[in-house]
Amino acid sequence: MKIKYTLLALAASTALLASCQDAKLSSKSDRAYIAQTATQAGRIGSITLGEDGASIDLNVRLSDVQTGDQSYTLELSQEALDQYNKRNKTSYTLLPAAQVTIPGSEVVIKAGSVFSDPLTVKLKPLTTEQSKSGKKYAVAFRLTPKGGSLPVVEGADTYVYGIKTVTVTTAPILGTYRGQYYKAKAVGLPVVELPRFTVEMRVNMNGFRRNNQALFGSFHSGSEIYMRFGDANPPYNYLNIKFGAGGQIDRTFDGAQPNTWYHIALVYDGAQARLYVNGALITTTDKPAGRVFTLAETLHIAGSGMTWFVNSCMFSELRIWNVVRTPEQLKDNEYVVDPSTPGLLHYWRMDEGQGREFANSVKGMPPLKVMDGYDKDQTPVWVSNVRSDGQGTTRVP
Repeated sequence: MKIKYTLLALAASTALLASCQDAKLSSKSDRAYIAQTATQAGRIGSITLGEDGASIDLNVRLSDVQTGDQSYTLELSQEALDQYNKRNKTSYTLLPAAQVTIPGSEVVIKAGSVFSDPLTVKLKPLTTEQSKSGKKYAVAFRLTPKGGSLPVVEGADTYVYGIKTVTVTTAPILGTYRGQYYKAKAVGLPVVELPRFTVEMRVNMNGFRRNNQALFGSFHSGSEIYMRFGDANPPYNYLNIKFGAGGQIDRTFDGAQPNTWYHIALVYDGAQARLYVNGALITTTDKPAGRVFTLAETLHIAGSGMTWFVNSCMFSELRIWNVVRTPEQLKDNEYVVDPSTPGLLHYWRMDEGQGREFANSVKGMPPLKVMDGYDKDQTPVWVSNVRSDGQGTTRVP
């Protein structure tokens, strides 16, 4: 399996938890702070880390001009990242020190100035192992005064840069492709009760010519989780989700487009079921309220048969959880997730690039196997250059 990775900027949409520190600066002079914080605590920035690495320029600023030089140490800080993770309920992993070069770490603000010269921090790229781990990496810095220099502003003495992994990988084509039908089936899943759950996947259909094109099916006695494009009435480019016993989301996400990647997530919290597409809430229903679902021993993907699944669909990143994933978690982990994340029951990346089995990234759990409508082994066609930034393959060849 060959996977290439690039690192793009993490959108600075993460909420700022602590209040602005401007009041402290206005009431207390003679303080220093990391200029990139803009005197706001809990800040997170972004960094683009390519194959050749990257660099960050950091500055220290004073609230007032001083008559003497002021010296500070700026260091990589696990403690600063731990604090950020705790306050924001995130799980960033600190980029190892061996991949971070801070020249000298000392920053000096000359007498008569309020700004230091930039301290250029150099970052080495992630290793293949780091990229494939699904972990979210970051670098966090802490500022401390050196000698008799001015004290720092609490909260504005730390700063975090987040790094987001974007994958370039492969994906299988399921459904009907060039006259051959392909489905995927997992057998031997532990039968578990799900008082709450999340099911998510990435899919790309090349059309919606018929109803009942089933993406996901788990069928247990009295318990059904069934996701498909199209029900009885055309046009069929909408999602229909069935919960069994008469409960279903009848028609939602109207207007799905062919040759377009969608991240679909069904989330049930015991009271309401919510459907998210590309991280946006599409609809909510309380039809299954109070029910405890059961994950069946057999799982069906693209399993409605050649008569019904007449289009082709590229699949990627199929996951089943026994927890409620938040909108933020869904959006921030659309393309990859750490297999050790609590609550993850099954995780098929579907990125092997060859063969007929999709390995389960959760240790000890069964793979998905590709077969035809008669349960005979089939090897699907794989497509390459499937990019999570949307710049790669979007059309079934």
